[in-house]
Amino acid sequence: MITIPVASLDACHNFALEYYLVTEKKFTDSIFMLWSTTPTVMLGKYQEVDTEVNLKYAKQHNINVIRRLSGGGTIYTDEGSCQFTLIRPINKKIIDFSNGMQLITSALHQIGFFVTPDSRNDLIDTNKFKVSGNAQYLTNDRCLHHGSLLFEPNQTVMSNVLHADSVKLKAKGILSVHQRTGNLKQQHPSWSPAKFKHHLNAAIFNSASQIIYHLNQKDEERIDKIAKEKFHNSIVYTPAAQSNYLKKQYFNGAGLVQLRFTLKKNKLTDVHISGDFFSDIDPQKFANVLEGISFDPATVYQVINRILLQFPIVGITANELVALMFDGK
Repeated sequence: MITIPVASLDACHNFALEYYLVTEKKFTDSIFMLWSTTPTVMLGKYQEVDTEVNLKYAKQHNINVIRRLSGGGTIYTDEGSCQFTLIRPINKKIIDFSNGMQLITSALHQIGFFVTPDSRNDLIDTNKFKVSGNAQYLTNDRCLHHGSLLFEPNQTVMSNVLHADSVKLKAKGILSVHQRTGNLKQQHPSWSPAKFKHHLNAAIFNSASQIIYHLNQKDEERIDKIAKEKFHNSIVYTPAAQSNYLKKQYFNGAGLVQLRFTLKKNKLTDVHISGDFFSDIDPQKFANVLEGISFDPATVYQVINRILLQFPIVGITANELVALMFDGK
C-alpha cells in the first residue's frame, strides 16, 4: 500500500488530489491518505445545496462549501476531525464499501476505538451514534472510497450549518443531525485530534507493507489545475430546479431520492433527480431521456429501466422510481 502525506487543509485541493490519483497518476498499488480540513461542508454529488446547507450561516462563519464527486449525504468537518481516502484497482464497477470500512474499522480497533458498521455506509460507536460516513465513486479501473471520522467536530456548528430533510429524519426516527452523531473523543477523552490521527496513521501503516510517496512540484501544479476545473463554485451552487411536481422518498439502505418534474399536455419536462444515493448516473442525461415522453407508467418505466441498466442506482429499482414519480398523481 502507498501512503501519501497530506499537508493541505483545503478540501478543494484534497478532492482534486483524489481525482488526480484516480484518473491520472494511477499507482498499481492501493493508496491511503488521512487528512483534515478547515471548517467545511461537503455536499454529495446529487444533492441540492440550498436544501442541504444553511448558506447564510456558512457565509457568516467562514465555512467552505464544496461538492464531492461521490454520492451520499452532506457532512460537516473541521480540524477536530479528519477524512480518510482509500484508492484501489478494481475489475468490476460495483460500489462496495466493505474493503474501506473493514480497513478503517480494524485500524480503529487496534488503537482502542470500538465501532461497528451500520446500514450501507456508516460506522457507529458503542452508543449507536454515527461517527463515520463513507462515500465512493468509480472509474473504469479504480475505486475511490473516502470517509469522515468524527473525533471532535464542533457539533454546534454542525447542527446550525446543515439542513436535514424531514423525510429522511422521519425514516431514521430522529429529529436532527445532532441527535444521531457522536464523537470518537468520548472513548479517549485525553486525546487531541493530532494524537488520534497520529495513532490511526500508525495503525494503517502497520497493517500492511507501506511505501510513502511525497507529492512533487509537478504533482501539485496539476492538482491545482484540477481544483480550478472540477471543484469551482458554480458546481456547488447549482440552483434547485423549478418544477411543478416534487416527489421524494427515503429508501431504506439506499438513501433519499427526490424527483422534480413538470407536466405539459401530459408529457414530462424539466425533470431533475437529486438525493444522497450512490450511482454513476448523469442527472442531465437522466433528464434528457425523459424529456417530452408521455406521462404514463409503462412508457416511463421503459425509459428509466433502460438508463438504470447502464447506470444503476445502488439499492433502487426502476419500478421504485416509477412508483415514486406517480405517487399521489
